[in-house]
Amino acid sequence: MQEDIYIVGAGTYGEVMLELAGILGYKVKGFYDEKIEEISTVMGIKVIDKFSALNEQEIKGKNFIVAIGNNKIRFNLMNKINQIGGKTPSLIHPSAIISPSAQMGKGVYVQANVYIWTNVKIDDFCIISPGVVIAHHTTIGKACLISTLTGVGASINIEDKVFLGMKSTIVTGLHEIGENSIIGAGAVVLKDIEKESVYAGVPAKKIRNLN
Repeated sequence: MQEDIYIVGAGTYGEVMLELAGILGYKVKGFYDEKIEEISTVMGIKVIDKFSALNEQEIKGKNFIVAIGNNKIRFNLMNKINQIGGKTPSLIHPSAIISPSAQMGKGVYVQANVYIWTNVKIDDFCIISPGVVIAHHTTIGKACLISTLTGVGASINIEDKVFLGMKSTIVTGLHEIGENSIIGAGAVVLKDIEKESVYAGVPAKKIRNLN
């Protein structure tokens, strides 16, 4: 029997998560989006209402996917759902390879052809995009987004709400990627990254502060 689930976010990533949910045997009952005036259906599935219009009883006990790339917004919504009593199951594509010693939080979305090595820890609400490799003993904090084809080295601490751009490389030997930092696409990171900062280039250099 299929388990029902709802998707918050009716944009393009909502379509991605609709497909992943279907592969994993969920039945998507509908979408919620704050821009309901602009879109009524997603790939044939109805946009029901704004998520902000739901009361606690309409959330409690139900499964939700939050298909929003912004790390802070995704964290806040998923945290709210869990606090109210809703559920945010992890969705892991069947082609992903995950070590039996790896630890996964709740509401983690792992896309196709990901490889997660020995004793990796991934905290709640992260998005791991296709083709990502995370080496052994690395820790990923809450609500991070690791973009397609990124490589993360061994024994690195990636703090909360970090964004790693497409095909970036985080080299073994550094220790920490600070919280709320952004790494640009294609960057090669050789040294520790300050929190609340943007880095880009080869090797990666600090571009600006975020605060």
